[in-house]
Amino acid sequence: GYSKDYEHKIEGKYSEKFVLGHGDCGWDQGYNDCKNDRGRIERVQSNHKDFGRHKWYRFSFFLDPNWDEDTTASIAQVKTEGVRYPVWMLRVDHGILKFDSNMLDQRCKYLLGLDSMAGKWTDIVLFVNYSKKKVKWMYDTYVALWINGERVDTRGCSSTPVLGKFASSWHKQGGSFRYGLYHSYVSRELNQKAMLAGKDMNLKGWNDKHTEHTSKSKTNDPWNIDWPVKLETKRIWFDNMHMVKSKKNLYEELK
Repeated sequence: GYSKDYEHKIEGKYSEKFVLGHGDCGWDQGYNDCKNDRGRIERVQSNHKDFGRHKWYRFSFFLDPNWDEDTTASIAQVKTEGVRYPVWMLRVDHGILKFDSNMLDQRCKYLLGLDSMAGKWTDIVLFVNYSKKKVKWMYDTYVALWINGERVDTRGCSSTPVLGKFASSWHKQGGSFRYGLYHSYVSRELNQKAMLAGKDMNLKGWNDKHTEHTSKSKTNDPWNIDWPVKLETKRIWFDNMHMVKSKKNLYEELK
C-alpha cells in the first residue's frame, strides 16, 4: 500500500512509502494487473499535453535494507497516454539499478549495486529530452542522469530520440510520470523460486502480446495459483520530489 511516513524523511513533513506484498495488484485505465501477471503500487502524476518536451526530475529513494536481491521492479517510469509500453524506466533488477529506454530497446545496465542502495537514501537527478532535436549541453545523448552527485554515462541508453515511433502520440496526448513499485511478470520469479523449493508447477506459459512486441511468462493469472513460496514484500520510500520543465542545464539548482 501507500502511506505518508512522518518519521523516515529527508525534508518537509513526510516521505512517501510504498509497500508491495505477494498478491498486491491493481488496474490502470481498464488494464487489470491481477490478470496480466503483475503487481503494482504506484502514484501517477499526469500532466497530459502540458508534460513538455524537456523535463527535469529530482527525487531521492530509500530501498528496504532487506530488499530481495532476486526480485525485479520498476521504481519510476514515464508513459505516453494511450500507449502501453513505457518511454523509460528506472529499475532495480536483481539488486542492480538500471535505466531502460523502453521505446528504443536500449538500457544502461549497471548504475548502482544493492550494497550502495539497500538501507540508504539514493539521490537522483534526471533530465530527459523528449524532442527529436538535440540539446547543446547534452552532447550526443537524450538523457542526462546524476546519481548521488555523480553524472553517469548514458550514451548506451539514449543515443536516439527517446519517444521512438510514438512521438506523435506524445505530442498529441501527453504523458505521465509514475513512481513506486511495479513488478511485471511475477510468475517468472515465483516459478523460479518454486523450482528451487523442489516443486515443478507444470505451467503452460503465456504470451503477453503488446502492440510493440510479445513477452513470455509462465501465466497471466499468478495470484490464483497455489504457489509453494511467496514473493518477499518490497518496500521503498521517496522524498525530495521535484519536476521542472526546462531545456537549460539546471543541475546545480536541483542537486
